[in-house]
Amino acid sequence: MIAHFTSQLSGGAGIAAQRLHLALCRASVRSQMFYGAGETVDATMQPAFQNHTFFLRNAVALAKSWRGRRQIEGGFVTSPRWIRKTSVHALGANPAIVNLHWVAQWLDLPSFLDSLPPGLPVVWSLHDLIPITGGCHYPGDCAGFTRHCGNCPQKKRPAPHDATFKFFRIKERCYAGKNLHFVGNSEWTSSQIRRSGLAKYAKSIRTIHLGLDPEQCKPVEKTSARRALGIPDNRFVIGFASADITEARKGAGLLLEALKTLPASEIFLITFGAGRWPETTGIETLQLGNLNHARLQSLFYSALDVFATPSRMETFGNTAMEAMACETPVVAYATSGLREVVADGKTGLLEPEIGSVPGLVRMLQWMRQHPGERRAMGLVGRQRVSQSFTDTLMAARYMKLYEELQTTGLATASR
Repeated sequence: MIAHFTSQLSGGAGIAAQRLHLALCRASVRSQMFYGAGETVDATMQPAFQNHTFFLRNAVALAKSWRGRRQIEGGFVTSPRWIRKTSVHALGANPAIVNLHWVAQWLDLPSFLDSLPPGLPVVWSLHDLIPITGGCHYPGDCAGFTRHCGNCPQKKRPAPHDATFKFFRIKERCYAGKNLHFVGNSEWTSSQIRRSGLAKYAKSIRTIHLGLDPEQCKPVEKTSARRALGIPDNRFVIGFASADITEARKGAGLLLEALKTLPASEIFLITFGAGRWPETTGIETLQLGNLNHARLQSLFYSALDVFATPSRMETFGNTAMEAMACETPVVAYATSGLREVVADGKTGLLEPEIGSVPGLVRMLQWMRQHPGERRAMGLVGRQRVSQSFTDTLMAARYMKLYEELQTTGLATASR
């Protein structure tokens, strides 16, 4: 049995983990998913280590609050330890392979990894960089994780032996001697893994792109999609989505600045995700909140003329892939994993200057002024997803990895 572990079923990481697990099940692989938060959608998905008691719920809230007060606004640093020990034996599972996904603030890594039988293959699918840093999920320009962390710019009081230095050391002890295999969801992610001072503890590092089911995430006739959402005719419709709209890295502020330069009466903005979109003066805006069902997401993406994902850094770019699957072109910065998802000039436009508002404006204006070209980009985007980013292809690549690990006990992928 392949045992998958994810802190939550929602968000980009949780959805990606589900897509892999369900695609493996369809391929007749014995796969079980354990999760901390969310609603089960399949009998093969089981809640684990949940905080049902008053004490545990308050302990979680206190731990998050205590750590949050020690980092700068917008920073995110989390410990590999959690509020209680989490042993695989408590689940009654006897997996052949453990596949970790985003497990922060749920699994206590020291106790969990220590509970695994010696030599058991552990595949860790990276959806951000927490597994190979001292606790931050995106280090930005900081190169501390290439050595041992410390002096973390995301901490209010950085110091050589601050919490990130200690967290890094804990991970070194946890990873040493384990049959550990890192999987990057893009070549960019894998390149960051290789840069990390923790890479030496991995038996292998490889890249497997994320994928989706193109029959679940597919285009809806645009006029019908807009009528369903109550969007007026003759508007240029721009979309933005994020698990947390307020996260600065996702670029909502950059898009807001770009929108101020466009003719407000001709623009319509739709967003989905947690958090409230800032007031956009003069531009009619529809906020859909969280959309966790593929059909609702397809309706959102299909209603758009263009999808904007102005992130400064992404390991992959789930929302860009979903937009392309629905025949909607993408505008983004030419950064990190997004460069592998969006084909510049073919399925969308990429701005080389990361964070440039004028560059974002130029891309949006071009899309507004070239309806024929953007429709052609949408068609090519759908083809690109169907050929390169399906959950079937993703599952086949993971199955090959699992087979190697079960046959030889050691992957042969080069670093």
